[in-house]
Amino acid sequence: MKVIDFHVHVGTKEHWNPWVMDFFRQTNPFYYERFSEKITPEGLITYLKFQGVEKAVILSEYAPNATGVVTNEFTVNFCRGHSELIPFGSISLYDHVSVEEQAERAIKVLGVKGFKMLPTYAYFYPNDPSLYPFYEVVQSYDLPIIFHTGTSIFKGSRVKYGDPLFLDDVAEDFPRLKIIVEHGGRPFWYDRAAWLITRHRNVYIGIAGIPASKLLASFPNLERYPDRFIFGSDWPGVPGIKPLVEKILSLPLAKEVKEMILWKNASEILQL
Repeated sequence: MKVIDFHVHVGTKEHWNPWVMDFFRQTNPFYYERFSEKITPEGLITYLKFQGVEKAVILSEYAPNATGVVTNEFTVNFCRGHSELIPFGSISLYDHVSVEEQAERAIKVLGVKGFKMLPTYAYFYPNDPSLYPFYEVVQSYDLPIIFHTGTSIFKGSRVKYGDPLFLDDVAEDFPRLKIIVEHGGRPFWYDRAAWLITRHRNVYIGIAGIPASKLLASFPNLERYPDRFIFGSDWPGVPGIKPLVEKILSLPLAKEVKEMILWKNASEILQL
């Protein structure tokens, strides 16, 4: 079955903090040995194809206090010329440039196809009014924003910012903004993420980091809203992508629902 991975990180020791590299070394020795010093688009695409992935969203990250910094420029340059790789930007809250200016540049100059924001790593509440100009810009270009929600194992993170309920305000105030609640608020707030998709048509749940075996119990409304769930691996934070896909395929769900989760919903959001 076709697969679009909506959650892939690309970086090396140059980008990630030491404790993040330690986690990758323990969790994914293959990545650490092959890619921790240098990673190329060609090498990643070869790996993705071996894992059964047709396209992948490649994420930027501005979280110097927690995970590290992967700039928009690095991500876009990495993806350039490779249709299999889809660059997502991020916004630095440590920059003197306004959030709306950063967004405009990322979209118009660099060409990002969406954004990833990390409340638990950058210490902000998603419904902070100071971010509204950013949301306005992204909404005007009809692009999605992924929000990390729930917990994190990484040093420097602050879980209080990861409650999906803060996205209720954002979804209400920006009804055309496509919002992905990544990790579904794991593990404390699955119910809130599930509630958000019943209230807001523009909210989706990213299932990266959620065991497939717990998916139906965590989100009892999945079969009612199959068009709101998006597959992501969070590679290289997992040993491989193919086993995750196989676990989704083994769930007692209709083939059409599995297709929606694994690629159709992502394709629609990304306007492929």
